[in-house]
Amino acid sequence: MTQDKAYQPTFTKNRGDFTECFVAERLGLVFGKEHVHLNVDVFQTKAAKISEIDVLAVWGNRVVIVQAKSKRLTLESRKGNDQVIRDDFKKAVQTAYDQGIACAKCLFDKSSKLATPDGCKILLPQNIKEIYIFCVVSDHYPALSFQTRQFLKTKSADRVQAPLVMDVFAVDVMTEMLQSPLQFLSYVNRRANYADQLMASQELTILGYHLTKNLWVGSDVNLMYLCDDFTAGLDIAMAARRTGMQGATTPDGVLTRFEKTTIGRLVKEIEARPDPATIDLGFSLLAMSEQAVIEISRAVDKVAARTRADRKVHDVTFAFKEGSGITFHCTDEPPHVAGARLESYCALRKYRERADEWFGLCMNSAGPDVRCGVSLVFPWVHDECMEDKTKNMQAPVPIDQALKELMRGGKTKKIGRNDPCPCGSGRKHKKCCLN
Repeated sequence: MTQDKAYQPTFTKNRGDFTECFVAERLGLVFGKEHVHLNVDVFQTKAAKISEIDVLAVWGNRVVIVQAKSKRLTLESRKGNDQVIRDDFKKAVQTAYDQGIACAKCLFDKSSKLATPDGCKILLPQNIKEIYIFCVVSDHYPALSFQTRQFLKTKSADRVQAPLVMDVFAVDVMTEMLQSPLQFLSYVNRRANYADQLMASQELTILGYHLTKNLWVGSDVNLMYLCDDFTAGLDIAMAARRTGMQGATTPDGVLTRFEKTTIGRLVKEIEARPDPATIDLGFSLLAMSEQAVIEISRAVDKVAARTRADRKVHDVTFAFKEGSGITFHCTDEPPHVAGARLESYCALRKYRERADEWFGLCMNSAGPDVRCGVSLVFPWVHDECMEDKTKNMQAPVPIDQALKELMRGGKTKKIGRNDPCPCGSGRKHKKCCLN
């Protein structure tokens, strides 16, 4: 068919249409069909069309832009002709990326309008936190990962992450294994942030590593090469799902161990209502190690048990080395009271720890179930008023020490009625949290 010059335009169009429809269908499994749009036109004015997005997915304050190309490797390229390889890569990937980054910048322009082919307008979130660009090719592209590292020329843009370049088969597997929006976006977020630190022969190798080990690369690591061995569990899982072959349908790792914990259940609740204030928190929870998830889950369960027993407010705070932290606030107070208390405390705690981001989660004692969340993400700035308010706040203790105190009933030094309240409000204990 590729040699039939008269049919070639039809052949190319059909391949392109299939790729776009297939990717839209697969992303619909993750985000829901109502959040995925096909062939979106971008307008500067009603008459001035700027560009077109092949597939657009919007979830919470995150946006995924997919630009699909049907360009195939030519025969000369397959023979190793370097100049032809570069030319084919430019037509298949570079062009898709250039179009994607141009559309991403338009989304931050309030004057730009988005519409589907039938004229329906698409409303974007008020404050887009991040945009991810997928460059998708329609067939298996040999050495696509290595060519991307060598040839792709990217541009820096605020809140636009590094592009993910893959074929339709990688999209198929990613959406099959990560059908939870937070799980999917959490992986995409880290995959984009570690783009310069990871090397593998194919995209599925990195996905396989993530499913078993939970993708994390330290800032002190310059380059990590992943061998194809990490795809073994993924190969078995896909064969079991698609052909009925005997074997585990899910690789043992983040998808099998995480959901059994309290933190895993809290992530599902966050996902059920994608509030921008809690999505970032969901990302932070999913990025934690298995041991941290288990220990923090135990701490949250213990705090909830205390609230059930005495009907009082109890909380536990964890600070992380990366300049962030989280407070779990357990109370059965009315939402407006509990939410205000949590936000006030998180602001003080964020300042005390000199953190750039701090999250708070308010829960009731029954589940514990999520009631509301707080997301404070902005650079730390010195403030004399805050210095005075936080001077008596205690520093968060390590997770293992916090667990020991919780499990033995929290027998710490008794706080006097006239002592500064440990919540950091600056008031005396008797006029603050004593009652």
